[in-house]
Amino acid sequence: MDLPFIEFKLTDEVEGLQAIALVDTPAIGLNYQAFAPHKFEVINEDKRIVMGAAMIPDLPIYRRDERGEYYAIFKKETIKALVQKLFKENKHNVFNEEHNAFKILDGVYIYQSFITDAELGISAPSGFENVADGTWFIAAKVENDEAWAKVKEEGILKGFSVEGVFDLEPYKFKQMNKLNLESVISTLKSVFAETEVEETTEDNFAEATLVDGTIVKWEGELADGTALVVVMPEGEVAAPDGIHELSDGTLIETAGGLVVNIEAAADQEKKKEEEEEMYDNEFTTEMVNELIEKAVAKYAEAFTASLELVKSENETLKAELAKVKDSKEELKNEFSATLNKVGEELEEIAKSEPSTASKPKEFKALSRAERAAQMGAILRANK
Repeated sequence: MDLPFIEFKLTDEVEGLQAIALVDTPAIGLNYQAFAPHKFEVINEDKRIVMGAAMIPDLPIYRRDERGEYYAIFKKETIKALVQKLFKENKHNVFNEEHNAFKILDGVYIYQSFITDAELGISAPSGFENVADGTWFIAAKVENDEAWAKVKEEGILKGFSVEGVFDLEPYKFKQMNKLNLESVISTLKSVFAETEVEETTEDNFAEATLVDGTIVKWEGELADGTALVVVMPEGEVAAPDGIHELSDGTLIETAGGLVVNIEAAADQEKKKEEEEEMYDNEFTTEMVNELIEKAVAKYAEAFTASLELVKSENETLKAELAKVKDSKEELKNEFSATLNKVGEELEEIAKSEPSTASKPKEFKALSRAERAAQMGAILRANK
């Protein structure tokens, strides 16, 4: 069967490259594509650096999805535009394992990047001489210990594979000249000569359908802390915060893309029955009156205690005021007695010195005896 060729292109309406993976995984979504890896080489084991082709122009890549079977092709101009957009949007250091959104490889980043260009004298590195002009090469530094073990010791991770969202249109073979065709054939020979057939294994993923028909996926056991993703036409995205109801009635609550609570349909029914039972136990009039009486008695007791305290404080204040009044009377009596005594002493002084004046004199002109007599009279008159 002759399969059609589809050109993958970049336009303003699509996002382009999204990440770089280290293995091959089937594509997911309408135009979201993940491609078979191009083999890389470990060029510096001590520094953990691997180098290889990430994208090769005019290389037919077998695809099978909802459109059927076909070959996908990237032209060199498209590769250049995709790479420029990737770096402009700062997505060039997004690496994952096997195109798995749950397996982001922290500590893996691009160390070098270049596109071969015969006119500029930029050629492919040693060991990759047969690839087409316009091939995008990258060298990545792998500081992630787990990823490096899979590269060097286990040999699981062997190549780069890009993923992204692209526009598709039928490939126009009439635009391919002899040089392009020879380049494709040479590239195919080089790639297939280096490629080993490996048995692929499926990840431990499970999926379910929401009541609105949306597909959600998770890896391993569905429990608190499990990452939940929503399958969209353009790819997989983290589940938004909120409560998601599965078709079987299970409620899954997520926050930050992680499951924070799961409530099975049976648990919901039990909870509903308990709530209904609680509401069935309605309060009778007698129960309400009893509660009111208890509340009134409680507050009356508190009010009475407060009132007694005020009365006690009032009596204490009255007693203090009475003491002050008694003290005032005592002081008044003592003062009067003192005035009387002083007046008497002044009169005694006046008697001891005879008066020599027959007419009133000014106070300053009075003798000591006269002054004493006058003061005594004043004191007695004002006591």
